[in-house]
Amino acid sequence: MSTSTIDDQLAEVRRRIDALHANAQSPRIRRHLHALEQEVASVRGAAREAPGEVEEKLGQLKTRLDVAEHSLAADASGDWLTFAAAVEAELHGWDTYLERLQASVAANAWKAREQAEVAIGEIRAGRIAVDERLAQARDAAGDVSQEARRRVTAARDELEQRADELSSKLKSEAALCRRPRPPGCPPAPPAHGGGLEP
Repeated sequence: MSTSTIDDQLAEVRRRIDALHANAQSPRIRRHLHALEQEVASVRGAAREAPGEVEEKLGQLKTRLDVAEHSLAADASGDWLTFAAAVEAELHGWDTYLERLQASVAANAWKAREQAEVAIGEIRAGRIAVDERLAQARDAAGDVSQEARRRVTAARDELEQRADELSSKLKSEAALCRRPRPPGCPPAPPAHGGGLEP
């Protein structure tokens, strides 16, 4: 991917992130913004040090940005139906993000890959918990109270924290493997490749 294409895509992402900054009153949005800044740095780092990883990192960034935008829409919603629709879109975004993370760890050394896949499985369980809380609130004879919304939001918070912790850990491990390659790190991807395998 050419530098100008990367820069153009990052400029569009930056515009969307700036729109989130305008609504950064809640701790949740600030947490999303922090994760997004890490993702931007990861894309820029890959562009400098591992060009074969740029498409993959850019895909993760855009997917994480989609999650943040849907999260903001859920938080800002004034009624249950809008809240539920935004949470469902957020969960779909998390599914895509976790698939991308799992694909990114596929080339890791066996032990690191196994640990990452266990952590991704735990995050998926958290994603399912959010979906179950949402379904329970719908099934509770129309109980769309603030308490139901609070329970769903608490599950969303836990999901976000776990996903961000894993993402940070994977980025740290990837950064360590880019330096002189220690034992257990997979070979560097080719500079001409990139993206997810079909």
